[in-house]
Amino acid sequence: MTTRARTPPEPLAGHAVEIPVRFAECDSYRVVWHGHYALYLEQARESLTARFGFTASRALDLGYRVPITRMEIRYLKPVMGDTTVRVTARLRPPQTARLDMDYEVRDAAGTLLASARTEQVVVSAQGELLLTFPRALAELVRRILESQGDA
Repeated sequence: MTTRARTPPEPLAGHAVEIPVRFAECDSYRVVWHGHYALYLEQARESLTARFGFTASRALDLGYRVPITRMEIRYLKPVMGDTTVRVTARLRPPQTARLDMDYEVRDAAGTLLASARTEQVVVSAQGELLLTFPRALAELVRRILESQGDA
């Protein structure tokens, strides 16, 4: 029986941020506690939307919320303390008023440590699920997709 070496996946093309891993984020095994990955994803997502002048606070000011309704994280290798990770976020072209994002967490050498996906919906101030994007959010999506080459 022969075994084939796996070709490492190409890095995700998208908006990336460098995040220093602090000692306080590590557990007793000296690796980043799994719950902190959600914060890393949020930091990359907020950085991406902020590039285009849009944040969660801006959504609230406009009268709607964009809550996370789904999060999947695949932990492939541990993130160690006192290192820096590169977290990349990429928006999928939407079919409805939902924001689906893919993520990667890589170390300084480019090794894939985790991959993830989040889904967000748009909710009015009255708590109604919106089926179409409000104008400001539609413009944000258009600009992000254009910057990724998906428009």
